[in-house]
Amino acid sequence: MRFHAEAKRDRYDVVVVGAGVGGLTAAAILAHAGRSVLLVERHDRLGGYAHAFRRGRYLFDSAVHLVGGCEPGPFEGSGLIHQLLSILGVRDRCAFARIDPCYTAVYPGLSVEAPCDFDEFLRAYAEEFPSEQKALRQFLQECLNVRQEARRAAQLASAYDVMSSPDRFPTLLRYRRATLSNALDAHLASPRLKTALGSLWPYVGLPPSRASFLYYATMLMSYIADGAYYCRGSFQRFADALGEALTMRGGEVLLRSPVRRIRVERGRVTGIVLENGQRIDAPLVISNADALQTIEELVGEHAFPERYMAGLRSLKPSLSAFVTYLAADLPLPSAIRHHETFFFPSLDHDEAFRDSRAGAPSWLTITVPTLADPDLAPHGVHLLVLTTLAPHRVEGGWRADKERMTARMLGLAERYVGEDLGGRSRLIESGTPRTMERYTRNAEGAIYGWELSPAQVGPARPGPRTPVEGLRLVGHWTQPGGGIYGVVSSGIQTARGVLDAPGETAPWDAL
Repeated sequence: MRFHAEAKRDRYDVVVVGAGVGGLTAAAILAHAGRSVLLVERHDRLGGYAHAFRRGRYLFDSAVHLVGGCEPGPFEGSGLIHQLLSILGVRDRCAFARIDPCYTAVYPGLSVEAPCDFDEFLRAYAEEFPSEQKALRQFLQECLNVRQEARRAAQLASAYDVMSSPDRFPTLLRYRRATLSNALDAHLASPRLKTALGSLWPYVGLPPSRASFLYYATMLMSYIADGAYYCRGSFQRFADALGEALTMRGGEVLLRSPVRRIRVERGRVTGIVLENGQRIDAPLVISNADALQTIEELVGEHAFPERYMAGLRSLKPSLSAFVTYLAADLPLPSAIRHHETFFFPSLDHDEAFRDSRAGAPSWLTITVPTLADPDLAPHGVHLLVLTTLAPHRVEGGWRADKERMTARMLGLAERYVGEDLGGRSRLIESGTPRTMERYTRNAEGAIYGWELSPAQVGPARPGPRTPVEGLRLVGHWTQPGGGIYGVVSSGIQTARGVLDAPGETAPWDAL
């Protein structure tokens, strides 16, 4: 990306604040539709949580491990990211490596692999739990129904429209208040099978007893119905492809350019002011920044109704993450043969979540991106990324606790895999929740925006429109929620809301 000290023009049709994947998606679609678009980002690169960083000859993804929907698939709504990049004309900029199994989960006395294919996933779990085969098929079909109905619902003007269409959205309405545990209990008897099917709960930031079943089902199907993929060269290439789609259509990107203020006059947006003082006029501003920071710091809460503010302040942010990045010149231990492996100390997901929330994690994920892309590091070196959920604050602060937590993560990993990872590593570096907050400005370093509980998804989550005319939200603080698939969906939803015109059809209508 070229760096500019100031925007080339003083007026645009749309200004997008923040170059996370949601903001990039919305900006690229709007530019493709012929709008003049300016994207403004305070960091020196695109991507938000999808950005990558180098340490010498090692290239690490900061937070993203996998994404679904990167190739065409057999089910309704399959291949979302493939379709998006194709429509934008940048599909050839990304080479996606298929990951299969998409994850392995290891518990005391139980180890399960999750094939990234609907029928193979069903077959693998049915072989492990033969008495539950029929019930398992019904549960997975319900998950697929959720994904397909959620795709149709995203095309409606408002999430509230689902409530008035029970014939079109029976599964969404049946489970709108259900946790993952509620849905598992309704279909399955085996506690071990229910534990195994809940293994991906860290991807939504809540254990099965608290996570929205609707959101978990959509996320799970994005992998086992669509396939799981790693972007060769890191997910930075995916973010950069979206940025290129924007600039190919005449859009402009400003990096290292914090926004001082979103200007509002007489109840409607009139533009932004950059930190360098440049005033830019625009009738539409889309914020990919933290929702409360957008309102309280960039606009001013006086511009919003008290009821709207009270609703936002009643919502709870998700947990953050602690991540340790390793470059190790060792043969991989047999315990980490695959791209993504979850290690849990027991079958109790609630206990694992409590440990993380207390700042004393007992579980972790080990990701080995060099299995999918050896070019991320020199020959013979593997990159390992150790991840766990963590609270925003710990006693004494993260600056003082970072070294202790890094040692804890290494100790956990070594205990689970039976190898001296620390002693065989050429590089060890960690990112704390404070690191997440510093680079993304997400409140409390939240990695999924608002918590993905039943009370905070669907209509209960803020929509793209705000009470201020011309101000819209995008990303994981708005509908549908967090994760790469979620924020891409958010970007599509926000852009379509801007472009909606009765009787018109456009390429993005297929998304």
